[in-house]
Amino acid sequence: MSDDDLISAMRRKAGVGRPPPDVTAMSAAKALRLAAAKAAEAGTGMVMQVTNVVEELTSTSRLPDQIPDNSLLALLEGPENAYGLAVFSLAVTTSVVEQLTTGNVQKHAPEERKPTSTDSVMCFELIDQMLKHFEKIVQDAADPPQVDGYRTAAQLSETRSIPIAFDDIRYRMFSISVDMGRGLRTGEIKFIYPAFRPKPKPAPGTQSDWQRDFKTSVMKTKANLDTVLHRVSLPLSDVANLAVGMVIPIPHEALMRVEVVADGRRVSFGRLGQVNGHRAIRVDLNAPASFDSDCDEGSDLSGFGMADIGNTGFPALEEDGLSDDFGSEIASLVDFPAMGDMSGDMPPLGDIGTDLPSLGDLGDMSNFPAMGDLPSLD
Repeated sequence: MSDDDLISAMRRKAGVGRPPPDVTAMSAAKALRLAAAKAAEAGTGMVMQVTNVVEELTSTSRLPDQIPDNSLLALLEGPENAYGLAVFSLAVTTSVVEQLTTGNVQKHAPEERKPTSTDSVMCFELIDQMLKHFEKIVQDAADPPQVDGYRTAAQLSETRSIPIAFDDIRYRMFSISVDMGRGLRTGEIKFIYPAFRPKPKPAPGTQSDWQRDFKTSVMKTKANLDTVLHRVSLPLSDVANLAVGMVIPIPHEALMRVEVVADGRRVSFGRLGQVNGHRAIRVDLNAPASFDSDCDEGSDLSGFGMADIGNTGFPALEEDGLSDDFGSEIASLVDFPAMGDMSGDMPPLGDIGTDLPSLGDLGDMSNFPAMGDLPSLD
């Protein structure tokens, strides 16, 4: 036998009985196996072996039914005010306490009991070490989950606290089956994280994307505004006797207190005038409170009265035009069509009749202010 054959035979004998090297790619399951074993050995001296890892998505409504009874619940606080959960089953909690107090895991089954604050003090350090190792090792995975930055914050007393403490979003849950004390006891550990990292909350005083989009959509919505020159209350008998050609007096003060109505509801007051050859309303967004208290829908405006203007007509008004920068001074403007443009927009007369009086026969109505008599809205 040559020297090369002898060396090859010795190498084969030396490798007999050894497991094949672990050359699998890093994953979340593999990172949890290494993190749990390393943290338990370094933190408590206990031999902990992970036998199985299951990863799944869950929700706050399902979580309480997925957690074993008498488990230790550790609230995890993460970045951007995100919260997670760490769960030690009763067997894991009891094994950690026994290892730290007696140096060994006992053979007998743990007594059924609720976890105490002492349990949380003794187990939270081990949980933090597992989380720390896990977030570091899992970074070598091809697509690592977002598990960095989570640490224990408080103990939850019962599972029904979960829907109260957690946001109603999807969560990623890692269920880990562990063997402790060289096969003396088995238990379960769960690590639960938000499935997706929440978006950072906007700084105080700033708007979120949703708020900006909503505001933009609302501001692009069309709003129809109507103007009411004057409201008159009449007995029903007078309304029944209305006929074509009858005159309903309107006080000249109405020009200064025109109602602006949107969707049947008064939103402001204004005054009638002219802008660039059109009748227009200058809106007053700071109308006195007495306007609203004294003026209800269907009633006369306060202080108007029903004085008959007769043949006196409206007083002559200023004819001055508006300055070029007038548009920047008014809060809102409602344009009436120019007098020359109204012929095409007039509705059909329908059944009103053909015996309508001419403009010359309208009497007092002919005294409505002409365009040149309307005041400029300066």
